[in-house]
Amino acid sequence: MRARGPPPPLPIPPSPRMYLPGPPPLPPPGTIPPRPIIIRLDPATAQRMDMLRSVSLIKFLRDARVVPSEEEEQRRERVVSELEKIVMDWAKRVAFHQGEQHWITTGTVLTFGSYALGVYGPESDIDAVCVGPCIASLQHHFFVVLRQMLEARPEVSDLHSIESARVPLMRFKFNGVSVDFPYVQLPVINAAEAIHAFDPRLLGKVDAASWRCLSGVRVNREIMQFVPNMKKFQVLLRCLKLWARRRGIHCHLVGFFAGIHLAVLGAYVCCRHPNASVNALLSLFFEIFSHWPWPLPVSLHDQTPLWSPDRCSLMPIVMPCFPPEFCASSVTKSTFKKIEDELRRGFALTKDIRNIDIDWSWIFAPYPYGARYEHFHRIVLSAPTTEELRDWVGWVKSRFRNLILKLESLNVGCDPDPSEQMDHTIAEPNVVFLWGLMYRNTQICTSSLKKDFMKSVINNIYGNEKCAHSDITMSIVSTPQPLKSLPDQSVHSQKLLNLPSLMLGFRQMNLGYQPMKQDCNAVG
Repeated sequence: MRARGPPPPLPIPPSPRMYLPGPPPLPPPGTIPPRPIIIRLDPATAQRMDMLRSVSLIKFLRDARVVPSEEEEQRRERVVSELEKIVMDWAKRVAFHQGEQHWITTGTVLTFGSYALGVYGPESDIDAVCVGPCIASLQHHFFVVLRQMLEARPEVSDLHSIESARVPLMRFKFNGVSVDFPYVQLPVINAAEAIHAFDPRLLGKVDAASWRCLSGVRVNREIMQFVPNMKKFQVLLRCLKLWARRRGIHCHLVGFFAGIHLAVLGAYVCCRHPNASVNALLSLFFEIFSHWPWPLPVSLHDQTPLWSPDRCSLMPIVMPCFPPEFCASSVTKSTFKKIEDELRRGFALTKDIRNIDIDWSWIFAPYPYGARYEHFHRIVLSAPTTEELRDWVGWVKSRFRNLILKLESLNVGCDPDPSEQMDHTIAEPNVVFLWGLMYRNTQICTSSLKKDFMKSVINNIYGNEKCAHSDITMSIVSTPQPLKSLPDQSVHSQKLLNLPSLMLGFRQMNLGYQPMKQDCNAVG
């Protein structure tokens, strides 16, 4: 009897692949169809290509002038050093006038933000916290006594106080460098020694405003402990800040990224890929967050807050501190969509790691608002003096999220360009904002829109006082070059014409200037 052989093997299941809508055309008779060419890079070649791209990326950052010179670094160091001397002198003066032991009374200055992380640029300001003793009050000793001491210094200019903000602070320029200066009052007399110890039990006794001021300092310290390679993290964060600024997604007041958001996201990539190069880290950033399952929170540790405010529901990012807190966010549906689009665009431009001749200017190209949108919401803020305008703009911008939400409730998509312009045809000092609009078959009544928005602007005494001397106007316009004043836009204009529209994130349009009605506007 003939023995049976082994049973035939099971058929191999087809591997998932992308098929074309129809069969490809047959080649002419007698020709051999070409076979796909598979290029396998050996580790040494791949490492060399990665190194070349990293070198070219660092060179691009230097050419973009986002890295300060040694002279600029020293100037900022002198500013911080002088502020520390002023605060120490102020604390002892307060103690002397109150009959306290001034020889043990101290105050100091802590820095945070981009300056403390070492990623500030030539035009960046300094985020610094004034730390004072228990005998120095916020309203009198900080906003009156210390302000008078600062005004007496010839290096200080453009000083003004923002007392009713969520985080009260003074803002000024010291030797031409902008400084944001909030106040933290510690429940001890020797504030300098206590704050450098950073005892959690002591920090738990400060008031709510002081706790919010210290959140930036606490987050910076945690990030620097989490990140395995600080130099690579600094290069990556410089890239992310430049990318966000060029692509118009860098201002948290209008629903985009703040510096703390980019710092946490960059640290997340660095922690999970400690041996990656700066080129690989940038590619991984776009790969990870273009596919991130939002609203899953991004956290550097396993702990997440038990409660999430509504503003953090779309893109929650956890600050790496204890107890864990969500980063403050103003993201809306419109701004969230643009952030997602820009992450996907970045991923499409960086995913081919074999391309060593990558043109980084394509990734960091300024966002083409004029070609992307047909209609813009024009907001003009004006005031009698430049100083009053500065306060007015800061106050209104802190309320801009309410205006974006109102537009979204009318089924109007909004892309709020963070950049500020000036209309030279207006006599008073002014600032102009142009927001791209996306809507069809919807009426926008600018007078009604302004009326609703002003309710959030003048909702307290501070807003009423500012509004009494300042003004705001709104209109819907169509304009060919809404961001004519953006730097470097002309440099990239020729390269943008050679890129596919998918890579740019806009479609080509023919736009002509056409002012629309100042009251109700509709697009069919």
